[in-house]
Amino acid sequence: MAPLISLRFQEVHLAPRDVAVPPRVAVSIFLGLMAAALLAAGPAFAQQLVVRTDSPPSPNERYCAWFGAPAGDILYFGEAAFWTAFRAQGRDPRADLRASGPQRIGRLDLASEQLLPALDVTRPGAHSGIWDVLPHPNGRVYFTTFFEESGWVEPATGVHGWLDALGPGFSELALASEGQIAAARYGRPGKPHGSLVHFSPDGELISEWPMEGPAGVRVAPKSVAFDPLRRETWALTDLLPAEGDGTIGHDARIYDRFGQERLRIERPEIQFVAFAPDGTGYLAELEGAALWLRILAPGGADEPTERGERVLLDAGFPTGFDFLQDLQVSEDGRVVATRWSGWIHLIDPERRVSTVRLPRLDDEGLYYTGVLRGDRVCATYCAELTVVCRNAGEEPPAPAAD
Repeated sequence: MAPLISLRFQEVHLAPRDVAVPPRVAVSIFLGLMAAALLAAGPAFAQQLVVRTDSPPSPNERYCAWFGAPAGDILYFGEAAFWTAFRAQGRDPRADLRASGPQRIGRLDLASEQLLPALDVTRPGAHSGIWDVLPHPNGRVYFTTFFEESGWVEPATGVHGWLDALGPGFSELALASEGQIAAARYGRPGKPHGSLVHFSPDGELISEWPMEGPAGVRVAPKSVAFDPLRRETWALTDLLPAEGDGTIGHDARIYDRFGQERLRIERPEIQFVAFAPDGTGYLAELEGAALWLRILAPGGADEPTERGERVLLDAGFPTGFDFLQDLQVSEDGRVVATRWSGWIHLIDPERRVSTVRLPRLDDEGLYYTGVLRGDRVCATYCAELTVVCRNAGEEPPAPAAD
């Protein structure tokens, strides 16, 4: 997850000033027109690109598609209004809490590339949307809301519940050993730092490991990963100034099975970590202007940044606005590395890299999670409730202008 308070966005106005079109509706119209234009470009291109946008769930807030995760042929994703509220209301990270609204988990059928009815888990009086989602082997989909409590839903029945005993503040989730769930608690009232949490599928707290400084810094873990062979938990952090404004830093931390911090990595910057079920590790590393994927053999040595194989993804990663938001490992061993900008890197088991670009349909839009099914890639797009799909093995006919 990106830092909550360090992003910079350029405001855009999609409707003329003399036309009374709400911004959220204007963006929906814009996305629809752009999709229609792209599909009208020709049969080959129409077959390549699919843009699916769900209807707005609330007249009061502009929701968008967030973190996603696949289970079989279904891509689940959170629906939240955090970013648009943040931008519209003076860059206030708590702006989303000023209005109550629905809490839903979006769904895309990857086989038909059609949106399915969202899973409604709305709690009466809820204000925060759905952030991360985690399909679990027990059939449930677990979710976080960050400002409020986390919960779960059974997609087949719609039955859902809340994990109140765990408290708020969770950003991202990862499957841990024996069905447990690892969670990054970005923050919590009354606590100086965030923590790493492991809990049972029924919401029982197994362990919570508070993080520590350096001095003058508040440590906030934004994402979490679990190494199933070494039974280690990884946390990628935002290092926030404890008082006032200042530079936001980042590091990566590795904790052993007993909650002891074994290693702290400051350089290179690790933007995301994921592990395959067999224990193969994948680290997205930014070093200077080069973006790499480090591939760690299952198990392995104690120092991850000095082992494994590195595959170059981009030799000219922009120093401004971009971020590698997610890594997804397909069942056939292919890896999908998704960047906010819509550049998606596909790495096969032979370490060959291909790169495709999804269109920028909204200047404020952010791509979050991309997944593969056959020769198609689909990614959630935080510009309305949108998922974009295209062929995975071809370059786009015309790169979108920055």
